[in-house]
Amino acid sequence: MKKNKKILLLPILSLLFFFNGCWDYREYESMTQVYSLGIDLDSSSKNITATLQFIPISKSLGEKADASSKGTVYSASAINLEEALTKLQQASPNKLFFGYLQVLVLGEDTAKYIMKDIAEYFRRTPSVRNSVSMVVVPGKAEGVIATLDPNSSTSSGKKIRTLLTSYNSNGNVYSVTLHDLLIMLTREGVEPVVPRILTTSINNEGTALGGASDDLRFAIEKQGNIVASGMAAFKGDKFVGWLNDKETLGLNWILGNKINTYKAASSEELTTDSSFPLYSDPTKLEYFYITRSGSKIKVKIEDDRPVIYVNVKIEAALRKYFSFEGGEAEFISSAEVDEIEKNLEKSIYSDIEAALRRGKEEFNSDIFGFGFNFYRQHTKEWRNNYQWNWDDIFRDVSVKVNVDAKVNNTGTNIKGFSIK
Repeated sequence: MKKNKKILLLPILSLLFFFNGCWDYREYESMTQVYSLGIDLDSSSKNITATLQFIPISKSLGEKADASSKGTVYSASAINLEEALTKLQQASPNKLFFGYLQVLVLGEDTAKYIMKDIAEYFRRTPSVRNSVSMVVVPGKAEGVIATLDPNSSTSSGKKIRTLLTSYNSNGNVYSVTLHDLLIMLTREGVEPVVPRILTTSINNEGTALGGASDDLRFAIEKQGNIVASGMAAFKGDKFVGWLNDKETLGLNWILGNKINTYKAASSEELTTDSSFPLYSDPTKLEYFYITRSGSKIKVKIEDDRPVIYVNVKIEAALRKYFSFEGGEAEFISSAEVDEIEKNLEKSIYSDIEAALRRGKEEFNSDIFGFGFNFYRQHTKEWRNNYQWNWDDIFRDVSVKVNVDAKVNNTGTNIKGFSIK
């Protein structure tokens, strides 16, 4: 028996010589960790420009990337994305590594003409995680990634990532990952939306401070700042237009995204059609802080036509209130509370109405996912009667919105304020 064990052990030990570690192992310091990547399409030349940003890593043992570094930006242009990335690799002494890519920035023409190709490329790239944040920018992605805030040590890619992950505190832009985008592109009854990033700098090209050669640009930078504002709306894989802040907030209310933000309302009508609330009488203006939000979308078939019911529930804290009846009441009356809540409901309804008008009437794009809710709630009817002609009837589908707002800190918590 012992002899047989020795015979079996001998070939096993000999095999160990062939398993001597990871064949593709690389030292951390020998790789260029790409933090953000921009893709631009030149609609005239059909060339694609890839712009990458990486944060230099110290080669000292045990040291990590310099947190105070604003990063280094390189760009290369070629007839396709693979060749552009190859040019960037030729300019880098280390292996470009996209495993820690955090932000993918798409220029407007990229989103308009080759979105499907870009999504398919990164879907088949195993080194790029599905959790990478997607953004679309007016103009070119190169200029956005090259934007450096002279008063901050944060790189542009890291700032974009931070702005997207803190969306619930501003109630406007919300994060969309590569995974989310792929779902929206392939799921029936819903169209994609992607966050929009703006810069304060007028020049969106970036300046090659380090020189340029053979379509390669090094050390690109320009001074400015980065703002997350609005969303890019798509029809299938084609970019069709922008949602402003008010419309984006309306989209959030419809989708039931959990947001915490300040909201203004008034007992009077807006004096302008601007997306910003401008009131003629500031003493009638009320400020709220949204503490909880949610929605339910219900699809019904009435007279052989789909009807969408959107029920939005909001909880808020009253932050500022000017008008007290008679100016003598110490506390807000129940009648005033009802009026305050109605004013908030009207303000939220206005946001939703603006989003529906843009999405349904102008874009004819179901960015709200009404069709997907239809499919989930009435699968048989959707398959038989509506799946193939939803694009034709979506614009005329009736959407009935109900907003229920509650202000929870009234009563003994809010007192009147009078000057002696």
